[in-house]
Amino acid sequence: MYKKKHELKELLDKIQRENIASARITVTTEKERLWEIRKDLSESTGLCLYGYLENLGVFVREGFFPYIKDTPHSSTSKCSIERHIDGSTFSGMIDDNRLGMSLIFRLSNCLDYIDNTSKKTTSVSLFCFCVDGKVLLPIKKTLVEIESSKQRSQDRSLLIEAAMRGDENAMDTLTADEALLYSALSDRIQTEDVYSIVDTLFMPYGMENDMYSIVGNILAIKEEENIITNEKLLILQIECSDIEISVAIKKDDLQGEPLIGRRFKGNIWLHGKINQESFPPA
Repeated sequence: MYKKKHELKELLDKIQRENIASARITVTTEKERLWEIRKDLSESTGLCLYGYLENLGVFVREGFFPYIKDTPHSSTSKCSIERHIDGSTFSGMIDDNRLGMSLIFRLSNCLDYIDNTSKKTTSVSLFCFCVDGKVLLPIKKTLVEIESSKQRSQDRSLLIEAAMRGDENAMDTLTADEALLYSALSDRIQTEDVYSIVDTLFMPYGMENDMYSIVGNILAIKEEENIITNEKLLILQIECSDIEISVAIKKDDLQGEPLIGRRFKGNIWLHGKINQESFPPA
């Protein structure tokens, strides 16, 4: 509903003005005073406004982004965090062997990271937003095929891990497997649809480094309502390449009827929340 800049500014000004008392403020090592205001828009989703404080205590807003609460842990792989050069936002990157590539996401809990830079990140909870999604039918599999697929995925993760340590035999095995897979796909694509061959996928989309195209299995569905626009939202729990993520999409933007067991396809904006270790009290 808010498509023009002046309409969006009026909405953000209103949210900031009405929730200024609940603003969270933190001080960086460079003595910058950063703030954020979180406004829940439904049971699971909300809008985060962020910026910095001027000397006279004036709240200067730099931007905003949506968030999803209470998302499951998606990955326990090593995560690195870097600050954007042009602002006070951060991006995270994980190298999860289940994907075989680096996954970059927009960090949702920046102030938690700033306040606890000395703490180790134990896991990452991934969630995303989509404005154009489709529901696909599942690929029919027997129990034997499902177990075989899980075993192949585990074996591949172990091979990638070994290859990253410099194991030449693992590198050769991965190269041979890729060649066999390419050959098999080239034969099948002549007579089959690509989505009957590819069960799930996670690949970069466009020029932004936190945008991806995904196809994943729907594990859970929850419908909510945006309290400002009264629009219906769907929160889908998706399993994609053995990684669980939450997807928020407006109900009108999803083509097809989502059911558990079916698949979701869409281009997403990926966010993540880091979960850090808690030190026992002294």
